[in-house]
Amino acid sequence: MKRTIKNFLLFSLILVIFTSCNKKKEEVTFKNEKLTGFSLKHFSQNYLLTLNGESAEITESKNTKISSPTLSLKTETEIIEIKTDKEGKGEIKVDPDNKKLKEIIITGKVIILYKDKNTENVTMEITCGKATYIEAKKEMVFEEKPLIKRRGNKFSGEKIIYNIDKNTIEIKGNVYVEIVPEEKTDK
Repeated sequence: MKRTIKNFLLFSLILVIFTSCNKKKEEVTFKNEKLTGFSLKHFSQNYLLTLNGESAEITESKNTKISSPTLSLKTETEIIEIKTDKEGKGEIKVDPDNKKLKEIIITGKVIILYKDKNTENVTMEITCGKATYIEAKKEMVFEEKPLIKRRGNKFSGEKIIYNIDKNTIEIKGNVYVEIVPEEKTDK
């Protein structure tokens, strides 16, 4: 019973961190406590961001560490799913002044699937060692050997940046591109 109450209080604290309030709240801290079955939803004008994990823990810097994270981003036209293996880690960074979301960082063997919202068919796949969502820029940054696979084509570089609002991809550093010609069909 005490464990359930502590988990509920920790979950409540995490929710307070991610909702912007102008009122000052008394800070409550928990040491060595984890919340299992973590889930966070972040709403924006153009998309819905959902972050899930096996467990979450608030660090001394007031950020939240997440084990085995999955991140889903739904826009008007596509669904972006980000997953890791069991050793994958995540971290939520929050602005200490206004308590708003700054970044979500996911590391491990990260796989990102872009799906058409209507058909749910995979239109693009990205693999990397680190994926970062940056709220201020509305960007996803893929690092540590990022590789894009789309319709047989491959793109890689040191860093791949996806701008969510503009729906653009920029590849930086040691760019490698492999384009497979489309087969012509006789009419």
